[in-house]
Amino acid sequence: MKDTKKNETAIRTRERVLSLIESEFDSDAAFERAMGLPDKTVNNWRRGRSSSYMKMLAPLCEAFRVSLSDLCDMPITRASSELSEEEMHLVHLYRKARTLSKPERLALAKTIESTIELYLNSRASGSKKAKK
Repeated sequence: MKDTKKNETAIRTRERVLSLIESEFDSDAAFERAMGLPDKTVNNWRRGRSSSYMKMLAPLCEAFRVSLSDLCDMPITRASSELSEEEMHLVHLYRKARTLSKPERLALAKTIESTIELYLNSRASGSKKAKK
């Protein structure tokens, strides 16, 4: 039972790391260069041939500016998510803001929310005028 739980955690962590690589770097090679890793390291992670990422959690947390608990959480992926491509893109963009302070992130979230509400309200108003 303990090994199963440990394996599930490693798999979730791998998926999270790969998701962050995709959202933060242009390619696996760019990530490998930035982290000083040998070529094909990420490819080996993707194929399940290596779990060396588990030995480098601290540097990964630092590189992605996330906490250890965030890094080990389940990622938003195409296979496991009900989100559309556009929604996933917005989530990835918002995650880039994690370098901001908490008040700045809250202000950004409020701005995004207000912008969407304004847009939806203006479209609704436009639809009503067009029907008249």
